[in-house]
Amino acid sequence: MEKSILTVLTVILSISILFFSCKGRQDDKKERLDGQEFNLFVTPFKPLLITDDHTSEGFLAPLTDGRILLLFRLDPDTKGDHVGTDGYIAKIAYDPESDQWGDVVTVYNSHQYDDRNIHGGVTKDGRIVIFFRRYDGHETERRYFIYSEDNGESWSELQISESWSDPANNNIFGIWSTGQMFYNPATKKYTMLGCQRYVTCSRDGKMWEEYNIITDNEEYKLSEIAGAWCGGDRIIALIRDDIREHGHPLVQVESHDNGQTWSDPVQTNIPPKKHWGAAPQLIYDRQHDLLIALNSDRYSRANELNSLFIYTARPDEVIGNPGGWKLRHELRRPLAVLGYDGDRPLNQNLYGYPTIAQIDEDEYLVVFTERSVMDGTEQADLYYFRAFLYF
Repeated sequence: MEKSILTVLTVILSISILFFSCKGRQDDKKERLDGQEFNLFVTPFKPLLITDDHTSEGFLAPLTDGRILLLFRLDPDTKGDHVGTDGYIAKIAYDPESDQWGDVVTVYNSHQYDDRNIHGGVTKDGRIVIFFRRYDGHETERRYFIYSEDNGESWSELQISESWSDPANNNIFGIWSTGQMFYNPATKKYTMLGCQRYVTCSRDGKMWEEYNIITDNEEYKLSEIAGAWCGGDRIIALIRDDIREHGHPLVQVESHDNGQTWSDPVQTNIPPKKHWGAAPQLIYDRQHDLLIALNSDRYSRANELNSLFIYTARPDEVIGNPGGWKLRHELRRPLAVLGYDGDRPLNQNLYGYPTIAQIDEDEYLVVFTERSVMDGTEQADLYYFRAFLYF
C-alpha cells in the first residue's frame, strides 16, 4: 500500500515538474520575443512560375488542409503584358510539407476585360474572398468580389457592392488594395482597404456594404495600401506615395477607433534611406504581437540594386512613431543575384508586390514578382521563399 502511494506521489511530482518546466520555457520564449531577442531567417528564393505567360501579384490563402493557395493574375503567352484585356484570375496550390507547387488552374476569366489587381483573404471559417477589378485597357469597368466555400474548388458568381463596385456611382476610381483582408476581433468584422482612400467591412465576407473614407489628405499622392488590426481598437496601414522619386517612402496612417477616424499620413522609414516604395504588404501576427511589413523599391536607385525588404515591429513601437520599423532582411532581386543563369535580361525595375501567409507558429511563406521587357512586352515571373522566426 505504501509502495503504491509512493508511486502515485512520484508520478504527480514528475508531471508537476514537467508542467512548470514547459511553462517556464514558453514564458521565456514570450519574454525573449517581447524583448526583440529573436532573428528572422530567410531561405534562398526559388522560382515558382517562369513560363511564357505573364504571371504576377495576387495573395496567399491558407487552406483548411494545410496547403496554401496562391491567387494571381495570368496574362497568357508571350503577348501577355503588364496590362491588357486578356489577363485572368488563376490559382496554384503549395504544399509546405513537400515544398512543392501544384498545377495552374483558372478561377475566373471574363474573356473581355483584364481581370486584375487580385487581392483578398480568408475568413475564420475558411471562406476565401477575392477582390479584383475588370479593366478595359483604359479605365475600370467595375470592381467585384467572388468567394469560395470549399478550399477554392468552386467559386460564387460575380458579386458587387452598391457602396464601391461602380466608379461612376461613387467617384472612386483606380485599383484595389495590395494588402490582404483582415479580421478585427474588436468589431467581429472583416476589413479590406481600398487604394483610393477607403475602407469596407463585412461580418461574413459575403456582404460588403459598409464603407468609410480613410483620409482626404492631399499632401501625399496616396495610392496602394495595406493594413492590419493590431490589438484593442487599433488599425495601422501603410500607403504608397506615388511621387516616384527619392524622398517618397511609404506613409503610415492609424485608427484608434476601429477605422472610424484616421490620423494624417506621416512618412515611415520603409524602404530604407527614403527610397521610393512600391506596393506595401502588412500582417499582424497576434500570437507574437508582431507586425510584419514587406516592401520593394523602384525608380530612386539603379534597377540592379532594387530589393525586397522585410520589416518588423511591435504595435506599440510604431503607433505614433512611423519611423520605428526595424529592417530585418534585404533580399536582392533575382535577376541581379550573382550566378543568375536564366534568359531574362535585367532591363526593368523590380515588380515586387510581395504577399505573405503563415505556415505555422514561427514560419511564413512569401511570394513576389520579378520582371523584364522581352520582345516589346513585359515578362513577369513568380518567385517564393520561406521566413522563420527563431530564438
